Amino acid sequence: MALIAYAIAYTVLATTGLMLLRSRLEGSSVGEALVDPGVYAGVLCYASSFGTFLLAIRRFEVLTIFPIFTGLTYASVAVGAAVVLGEALTIPRILGLVLVGAGAMLLVR
Repeated sequence: MALIAYAIAYTVLATTGLMLLRSRLEGSSVGEALVDPGVYAGVLCYASSFGTFLLAIRRFEVLTIFPIFTGLTYASVAVGAAVVLGEALTIPRILGLVLVGAGAMLLVR
């Protein structure tokens, strides 16, 4: 149960951080980005996801958490990029996500 909680927290924080950073940095100059609170919120979320990862590797095997965390994050970032950022979620990308998911399941077993 704890592994699921860590995985959810990591995925939500990493995905939120990446979506915020991508949406706020697009078309921004460095100066604009440095004064944009959304950039700092994205950095905070993404850094917090790394902190969650560090906490998880203290409790669980790396070969368990790394595939789960990265697989879930790949999938949620792909969906978030399509829904929030309007990026194309093509058939090859979907197939790639399926392969990543299958690889993650094989590594965890």
